[in-house]
Amino acid sequence: MKQPDLGKKIAELRKAKGLTQEELVQKCNLSVRTLQRIESGEVTPRSYTIRIIFAALDYNIYDSSKRSPNKFIDKELIENRLGQLYKYAIDLFNLKTHPMKKLLILSLPFLTICTVLVLAYSSSAKAENRMKIREQLENVSSNTKFMELFNAGQIDSVSIRYMDHACLMADQYPVVNDQKSINEYFTQLYNRGLRFSKLRSISKVITDSIAIDRGVWDISINSVVVSSGTYLTQWHYINGRWKIENEMSKADQTTTADEKK
Repeated sequence: MKQPDLGKKIAELRKAKGLTQEELVQKCNLSVRTLQRIESGEVTPRSYTIRIIFAALDYNIYDSSKRSPNKFIDKELIENRLGQLYKYAIDLFNLKTHPMKKLLILSLPFLTICTVLVLAYSSSAKAENRMKIREQLENVSSNTKFMELFNAGQIDSVSIRYMDHACLMADQYPVVNDQKSINEYFTQLYNRGLRFSKLRSISKVITDSIAIDRGVWDISINSVVVSSGTYLTQWHYINGRWKIENEMSKADQTTTADEKK
């Protein structure tokens, strides 16, 4: 309900109650002039003023059986809220009053957006970095590459895969606790004519800094397999590189070249 219908409705209800304008304003705590202007349709009252007047007239504005000004009130309330919001937004950019408080309020959306973007980028960067770390492990721990290097006698290139304090345990050989001793161990194997004919990974467990690789191997002499076994290797990602920290190798069966013949 809009003006002048609203004013006419109030005047109609007031007269039906047998009230004068002076008597009604006393109940509503309004001035006579204000009520006169409302009833004549000159002004549109606020929603709470309408509620006060209708309450004084015992009129239920939410009664669906009557011509309720509900829609009018809701629309006015929305317009008032939007108007207040607009004024508040405009006042925020007036830094002559309360500048620090207003700058803080204005900066909050920007800071929130920046925080969300940083978190999203950080998450994406971590995922990308984790993928690169795993790809690097696959390249470094390639069994095919190891076999090529060892079988070609490039033992130095084999031993640099291990950390300086790496521990290596193998059948019929003392525990090796440094890279130099590991180099000597593989040199002895090579000088005995042993060559890897199979080196295959069965399973890997990889985290951001530790990887466990389990697999099988065959060693041959003159293309004849003389020993087969399993290995368990623990890699450690440190200082931007994957290195072997611990390794165990166990032979499942061993034969001589003559026995094979």
